[in-house]
Amino acid sequence: MEPISNTERKSLKQTVIQEIKSYIIEHGLSEGDKLPTERKFTEMYGVSRSVVREALSYLENTGVISIRQGQGATLSRSNIDKLLSNFFFLWRINGGDFEEVLSLRMIFESSAIDEIIRNDEGEQFAALEAVLKRYEAVDSAARFREIDREFHEQLLRSTGNDLFIQMTSIITNYFFEVAPSIDLSTEEIEEMLKEHREIIEKIIDKDADGAKKILSGHLGNVRKD
Repeated sequence: MEPISNTERKSLKQTVIQEIKSYIIEHGLSEGDKLPTERKFTEMYGVSRSVVREALSYLENTGVISIRQGQGATLSRSNIDKLLSNFFFLWRINGGDFEEVLSLRMIFESSAIDEIIRNDEGEQFAALEAVLKRYEAVDSAARFREIDREFHEQLLRSTGNDLFIQMTSIITNYFFEVAPSIDLSTEEIEEMLKEHREIIEKIIDKDADGAKKILSGHLGNVRKD
């Protein structure tokens, strides 16, 4: 028998990855459920243990499963942090444009406004208003940056859509990591905090277009030199 080529080995690994995914779906596994052992998968799919190990390692690295020594593999909680983090890292080192991230934020946060108003849940309005109560401690550009991030994260969380929150939180985190530092005056900080309040007021009044108009100008301030 001739040795397995790298191409064949890669194909085997991909096949086993898909088979394990199918097994998870067909057996209705959910977070915390245990997967069969490496030996069992080897018997099920007729491949070597090393191929199964490579497939499981891939699934662990992409956040699908968790593997603990002596305890085997279990299905992870739905989380796309790793995938999006790796994507944005590659996007950045391959010449990604900061303006594209800013535009993406505008798209997502505008959608969040529509979703919040459509859901019309008082507790989400209250959560947004709670952020405003912490504004008295804003006495520097650095502190404002923290509050600004908290405000926009809460805006996205207020949709109540777990997948949307996971996706957008990565984008927001990435944005605040790479956004240029802006030296804001006291007057400018007060104006931007006022915009936060106005956005919330428009949302409470169910004026989506008004809220998005203010949001657009607010996000545009990060383009300042």
